[in-house]
Amino acid sequence: MYNQGYRPSQQPQQPSQGNWYAPPPQPGKPAGKKSGAPAKKRKKQPKKHSLRHQLIKLLLLVVLLGAACAAGYVWKIQSDVTPYANVFLDHVSVDGIDLSGKTWEEGSRLVWEQINQKQNGWYVRLRNTHGDYKDITAETLGISFDPTAALQQAWEVGHNDQLNLFELHAEIELAKAAEGHAFSSAEQSANTTPIDTILSTLEQAAYRAPSDAYIVSFNPDDSTNPFTFQQEVYGQRLDTSAIREQILDMVANLQSGEILLQTEILYPSVTVEQLSQTVALRNRSYTDISTSSTEDRTENIRIAFSKINGTILAHGEKFSFNKIVGRRTRENGFLPAIEYAYGLQTMGWGGGVCQASTTMYLAAVQSGMTILKREPHSMAVNYTELGMDATVSDTIGREIDFSFQNNTGSPVYIAAHVVKSPTSKKKLACEVRIYGQSLGDVSYKLEAETVQVIPKPLTPIMKEDKNGDYVTYTDEQHVLQGRDGYVVNAYLVTTQNGHTLSRDLITTDTYPEKADTIYTGVKNRTGGY
Repeated sequence: MYNQGYRPSQQPQQPSQGNWYAPPPQPGKPAGKKSGAPAKKRKKQPKKHSLRHQLIKLLLLVVLLGAACAAGYVWKIQSDVTPYANVFLDHVSVDGIDLSGKTWEEGSRLVWEQINQKQNGWYVRLRNTHGDYKDITAETLGISFDPTAALQQAWEVGHNDQLNLFELHAEIELAKAAEGHAFSSAEQSANTTPIDTILSTLEQAAYRAPSDAYIVSFNPDDSTNPFTFQQEVYGQRLDTSAIREQILDMVANLQSGEILLQTEILYPSVTVEQLSQTVALRNRSYTDISTSSTEDRTENIRIAFSKINGTILAHGEKFSFNKIVGRRTRENGFLPAIEYAYGLQTMGWGGGVCQASTTMYLAAVQSGMTILKREPHSMAVNYTELGMDATVSDTIGREIDFSFQNNTGSPVYIAAHVVKSPTSKKKLACEVRIYGQSLGDVSYKLEAETVQVIPKPLTPIMKEDKNGDYVTYTDEQHVLQGRDGYVVNAYLVTTQNGHTLSRDLITTDTYPEKADTIYTGVKNRTGGY
């Protein structure tokens, strides 16, 4: 290499003829011979080290070029990293705020301003359907959010001082290629106890217990609305578990808003509609009272019915006519009247109660009760058909009872009255109503069929009237007409929607025939007779 400004020397001027001076000796070379004597010409030597020198030069050149390239690459890496030395990397956000290209101070300020704004204005309003509301605020819960950790995490993207230049560059490039790096502030402190306290208070305030409908009273004298019901009450409850989760989610995101508190309906187990099906009218039976019936006889029916009226039989319980009505005596309010006894119509205490028992039987058998005891009269009666009557007697030693059992699965209610006849305005009638579990579209009907007629004997019976019931004197006679006998079958017909399901034989009654009876007096007449 040449020194800058160095120029090689010009050829020396030739000396004047006869005068030539040898150049000064070069350092390190022998001096020439005497002046004037020609110098001995030296032989040119080959350069032994020129190839090695060239290789060294080439190697140095490669090293220099490599160093230059390496320096350029480092410079390029450094230029990619340097712009992010003091700012957040691209696509980095905290709490939804894009911090790309912002300094630590700028980014921190934005995040803190948003958090303070949210905290100061945050609330959850709990409103019920009546418009009443309760607010939960950050102050209520002592909520405090600190974004420091989130900011630090966001800053560490591309600013990891544990990495060398090349590793840091690789991280920056990966981060820039990603869709984004989002960080959220951590909840520093929040006491959820007030939430639980508030929800518990609201839950208690909203709760209404349901109550079942029930029968307040049975009013047997009211044929239109015999039952008084206590109306059912629908309750309500507030399910706070889902509300609590919603509030906590709004706390975590500092999302303000309103939550409508909607209660759930609590249904009663029993409604009036359901109860009505358990006290439906199962049967109403009538028997007309003859216009020849005395007032005392009719009063005896009223007295018997007054003791039956309002009776409630639980499932499985038995009804006994004699037990409920009691003995037919003056002390029990009964009066003497005509009654059917032993094939005759005679005066007796409580005459007429057999019509009450017969009407009771018709209602019971046609409402699906289980008949336990029932006996027919010894003769036809004028208030119902053969095979459809039920006699009773309280004569000691000759007691005849009518009884049945409630096997319907629920209570039955009995109403019994003397009312105006539904078939004749001039007559009174016995009415018995039985209520209980609805029969739905099923109904029962009692039907009687005479299967045999037994003619009365042709020879009358002669009888002295010692008591003077019909005649007094020996020359008087009274013929008490006899009657034919009958064998009668009674069937219980079950229908559904007007279609016969069954026709079951339940009784076969025999009403004995009776010859005419001729009564004669036992006294002789005096005074010319």
